[in-house]
Amino acid sequence: MKFYSRYSSATTYPLMILGFVFLVIYSIQVLAEPKGSTYLVLEISSEAIVWIFIADLIVRAIGYGKSLFTVKGFVDFTRANWLPILAAVIPAFRALRFLRVLIVLRSLAPLLKTRFDRVGFVVSVTLPLVLYVSALSILEAERYAEGSNIQTFGEALWWSLVSVTTVGYGDLFPVTDAGRATATFLMFIGIGLFSALTALLAAWVLGQEKVKASES
Repeated sequence: MKFYSRYSSATTYPLMILGFVFLVIYSIQVLAEPKGSTYLVLEISSEAIVWIFIADLIVRAIGYGKSLFTVKGFVDFTRANWLPILAAVIPAFRALRFLRVLIVLRSLAPLLKTRFDRVGFVVSVTLPLVLYVSALSILEAERYAEGSNIQTFGEALWWSLVSVTTVGYGDLFPVTDAGRATATFLMFIGIGLFSALTALLAAWVLGQEKVKASES
C-alpha cells in the first residue's frame, strides 16, 4: 500500500495535465475539423492518452497487492478508483463520444478531498465540463445530419444548457442516434448533478450552523 500511496502522489499532476490535453485535442477535432494527417495525429494522440489512463489503472490494481482478491479489498479498490475504471471502459464505446468527459473528470479526481471541495468541484468544474463536452459531442453528431437543427457550437452549447437543467425548450433537438444518446446521458447527469449539489449544499449549511452553535 506504500507503493500505491507514492504512485498516486507522483502521478496526480501528470495525469491532470494529460486530461486537459485530451480535452484540447477533442476540441480541435470538432471545432477546427482538421483533415488528413493532422486529424490522424490528433486521433492517435487521443488514443495514446486513453491507454495511458488504462495503464495507470492496471498499475494501481497491481499496487493494491493481494488484498485486491478479497471482497473487502476489491470493494475498497472499486470505491477508490471508480472514475479510473469508468474512464478505462471508454474504448469499448467509441460511438459515445460524450463519455470522453470521464477522462477529464478522472484526471481531476484528486481534487475531491473534502465535502466543501466537492461542492466547489461540482459547481466550478464538473458542470461546465459536462456542458462543454456534451456540446462538442452533439455538434459532432448533428452538424452534417439530414434535418439537423444543431449546426454551430453556439447552438450546441445552448442545447446542452437547457438539456442539463431538464428545461428542454424544444427549439433545438437531436435527430441522430448518437445525438439522442448524448441527450439521454446529459439529462440523467443533470438530474444527478443538481441533486448531489443540493444535498452537498444542505450538508454544508447544516455543518456551518453546528459550528456557530458550538462557538456560541
